Amino acid sequence: MFLDEAIITVHGGRGGDGCVAWRREKYVPRGGPEGGDGGDGGSVSFVADNNTDTLSTYAERKVFHAQDGEHGRGKKQGGKNGADLILTVPPGTVISDAESEKPLVDMREPDARILVARGGRGGYGNAHFISSVRQAPDFAEQGEAGEVRKFRLELKLVADVGVIGLPSAGKSTLISVISAAKPKIADYPFTTLVPNLGVATVHERTFIVCDVPGLTEGASEGKGPGDKFLRHIERCGVLVHLLDSSREGLVNDYRVIRRELERHSSKLSEKRELVVLNKVDLAGNDSACFEAELRKNGIEVFAALSSATTYGIKSFLNKLLPIILAERQKRVTQISSPASHVSPTLRPHLTSGRTDAFIVEEHPTGSFIVRGKRIEQIAKMTNFLHRSALARFRDVLERTGVRKALERAGAKESSQVMIGEVDVSEYWV
Repeated sequence: MFLDEAIITVHGGRGGDGCVAWRREKYVPRGGPEGGDGGDGGSVSFVADNNTDTLSTYAERKVFHAQDGEHGRGKKQGGKNGADLILTVPPGTVISDAESEKPLVDMREPDARILVARGGRGGYGNAHFISSVRQAPDFAEQGEAGEVRKFRLELKLVADVGVIGLPSAGKSTLISVISAAKPKIADYPFTTLVPNLGVATVHERTFIVCDVPGLTEGASEGKGPGDKFLRHIERCGVLVHLLDSSREGLVNDYRVIRRELERHSSKLSEKRELVVLNKVDLAGNDSACFEAELRKNGIEVFAALSSATTYGIKSFLNKLLPIILAERQKRVTQISSPASHVSPTLRPHLTSGRTDAFIVEEHPTGSFIVRGKRIEQIAKMTNFLHRSALARFRDVLERTGVRKALERAGAKESSQVMIGEVDVSEYWV
């Protein structure tokens, strides 16, 4: 099944809990704490895979979880880290935030990889908290929850040539002749319901051809299936505009498609276009009168051919190849140019950092929110029901200056205080 849009939710793995354990061996007095740390949760990444050409993997399953980290164990044994989750998408997939609809990354190149949801850090075991003033810590940290994000995936096929034209112009037949693709072909409109990709070979050089089904008048506004597939020719280097010479009104047929391209995107209307006459076998392979009519209206014909009889196909491909190679080189230069292509970097929450990097915000409701990556992480991983863990949390607030900053901001014992998403109103004083 061909699928070019999907909305999915990904979860980074939860970190394993730290362990509270004590060394108990014969003849070893005061063995001390030896609880190990929990393992880190797995992270979620997208990878552009050349062997994938559809988003059908995400048709039914919409939620994906990386593996959780294992809990720590005694004898200072750390828990195993959770396995990372790799989600494959076809090259040409645009990944956007589903809530804001802001594009985050364009997976244009094969093997491109982006980490999108980091797993949570494993909690420290009680052996981690030994100090000169805390020689027998009886608490451990909870594992941190992994990041949860919702994404919109939109596939824009990457091809060297995009074949456009009205239904039944012969687009699928042309692709079946110049490549090994075997699209469904019939003599009625909208036979092709999904884009077809084919690989053509000319003089031992290969290029990818894509046809766009369902283009007709009103396609950009939702008439027919064409509006769903116009995005797929945005990435094509060259557009081959196929005209059916057996129809009357070739000039009008040409202008109908041009209007739809312009309405959909100015980027499409500016692409290099090659006008090709098809089905000239029905006129005895004589295309002179058709070419004259089009030229009179400012439309130059690049080639005349018959997909059914293969007349003119070889000549067409020989003329097309140098144009494809030139456009391909132009695209490579644009992609590699630092000024024209800046790879966005996703920055999920950090697993470490300075605890004294924070800000205090006062809301009109009278509540206070402390924001800081590391201090928020500590709040999430503290077990407030454990007396010793609570004492350590208050000690962190004191040492980092969070408590004094809250007091300077006007927070009182009765105030609501949040550290990130954690309500610490009962615990900060």
